[in-house]
Amino acid sequence: MRQPQPKSAKLISTIDVTGFASVMLALVAMFLLPAAVVIDSPTGARSVAVDLAKVSNATDMRGARREDALLVAVQRDGHIWFDRDQITAESLAAAIRDRVSHGTEPKVYIRADGRAKYGRVVEVLRSVRSAGIENVGFLVNERNALPAR
Repeated sequence: MRQPQPKSAKLISTIDVTGFASVMLALVAMFLLPAAVVIDSPTGARSVAVDLAKVSNATDMRGARREDALLVAVQRDGHIWFDRDQITAESLAAAIRDRVSHGTEPKVYIRADGRAKYGRVVEVLRSVRSAGIENVGFLVNERNALPAR
């Protein structure tokens, strides 16, 4: 009969990094992937295809990303969209009043195509003002900075 070998008294001191790696991957997915989602995507659930005007000194309007934000889009062909629904300028004021009465922030974000007729955008702005909304923001794209020479 063979005698059992005595167990070694050595400690195993290796670190299993799979748990650490999975936590880091989850953090990357949680913080970086939402930044890659573009609100102006034509296939997005809340957006309409609009080529926004480009400006040099745009400010971030984080309120436009809220789920209950009042988004109005004016396409270059003159069509007006309130969230996902096509609407006329005459019925826009009533639709905005209805949403504000349900607790939405009283601020309207207008996404006007850079080539839309100015008169059509003014018409939308008049409808927004007639709904009692004075706080209006225009969504634009930041123009790329010119390279330094």
